[in-house]
Amino acid sequence: MTRTVIAFSGCTPVRPQPIRSLMQREARFAEMIAQCDSILVEEAGWSMGQLWEQDREVTDLPRNFPLMVTLQIGMFELLAHHGVRPDAVIGMSCGEVSAAYATGAIGLRDALRIAVHGGKSMEAVATQCRMALVRMPAAACRAMTDRISVAAVMAPEFTVISGLKADVMSVSHFLEERRVLVYPLPLPWGVHTTLLPKRHPGFEALVGRIAVGPTRCHAFSTSGGDWTSFDFDAARWWRMFRAPVLFAPGIRAFAERGIRTFIEAGPSSTLDSLLPRLGASAISVTAALAVGA
Repeated sequence: MTRTVIAFSGCTPVRPQPIRSLMQREARFAEMIAQCDSILVEEAGWSMGQLWEQDREVTDLPRNFPLMVTLQIGMFELLAHHGVRPDAVIGMSCGEVSAAYATGAIGLRDALRIAVHGGKSMEAVATQCRMALVRMPAAACRAMTDRISVAAVMAPEFTVISGLKADVMSVSHFLEERRVLVYPLPLPWGVHTTLLPKRHPGFEALVGRIAVGPTRCHAFSTSGGDWTSFDFDAARWWRMFRAPVLFAPGIRAFAERGIRTFIEAGPSSTLDSLLPRLGASAISVTAALAVGA
């Protein structure tokens, strides 16, 4: 394994203007976005053009989730167009769908179908929930109360918690009174929580059979906590939505192989401040193209 690794982060609010600017500068990116958009119209009943016209942040789960996957896939294909091909990938939450696409394990339509119907199927529970990043080890979060779930292990001292809005606010207030850093995530929902049902037959039926293809690079699954070939079905994707994101263990797995630099494919830089805590660093897609990574 060499050192070209692409990291696909989790959901963040998406602002239209930077995306429009990249589409104007990079024809290949614009081409991929148009291709994805035609699938979104069929699968979700809305287009990105409608979002751009509104010219405001996209944060609602049914649109944010597939939009993030679309943009990440577009940036992956832009990198490939310029000769930047990863030897390995890692994805967080929605980014694991993008990572599976990047390996070649699943096709474009399947990736977007998982994202569209995943967002819709989680919405009823997720909109009652919220997430917050807290400066506390995951084990301490689990021991504190059973009213919240560990949604993500981001670093040894940073954990994302998820649960009902009132419970997350109560726990956050309790921690802030004790001078523990708490950062509410800027999304009006929460996932990676045991409040989501263990199975969702409706989601599985909507996604249908996933054709798994041969992989072209390695992948670390942050939901499974291991190296994987992504040879799983719709039920496995639902378990991913519910399971904690094991991001820090994933970065450690790469560090054990001497890999500490990651290209972040996404609409915003979310890993810049986090990866240094894990002895690693992130560069943007733009920076990677500039240096011919």
